[in-house]
Amino acid sequence: MASPIYNFHFPLALLAMAATAFIHPALSDGSTQQLIDKICRSVEEYAFCSNTFNQNIKGSSANITALTQITVEQALNNATNTHSFIVGLLCNTTDPAEKNALTTCENAYRLVTSNFNEATMHFFEGDYGSMLDSERRSPRAQESCITIFSTPPTPPNPVADRNRQMRILIAMAVVTGMELTSKLS
Repeated sequence: MASPIYNFHFPLALLAMAATAFIHPALSDGSTQQLIDKICRSVEEYAFCSNTFNQNIKGSSANITALTQITVEQALNNATNTHSFIVGLLCNTTDPAEKNALTTCENAYRLVTSNFNEATMHFFEGDYGSMLDSERRSPRAQESCITIFSTPPTPPNPVADRNRQMRILIAMAVVTGMELTSKLS
């Protein structure tokens, strides 16, 4: 039978190991991590940015092109999933104020998804200037899904966290796109 001390310390050891994973999330080499740090210091939430890169990096080393690909793909994935989520909410709401707000969000995320579909196409064509132009059209569209929930009558915002993540991903995509195009100039 396990001793009571073992039973107490084992969960603490698991908790300490899990906390270490969050304290030291860098899976990348030094120069890649420096580039990630530079990008993530330019956006509103460093931890989300760094975790996004480190969870999606292929291998331990990445240049600005690989990091740009991560941002474009993650932004497209998030926009697509959020759009689908909003469509589902729209189908189930009967409140007119919420329906109006969600319709605004559905239109916004349709546009953001379209912009990042274009950005992805331009990225893989190597047309980084056009990629950046497509990305830069997204913040204003996405912002409309935030402001609509502060316009009376104000229904509860069921997409607040998704909006936060999308805002950060758009910023990451624009920052990496700017860095990539400046390296090629």
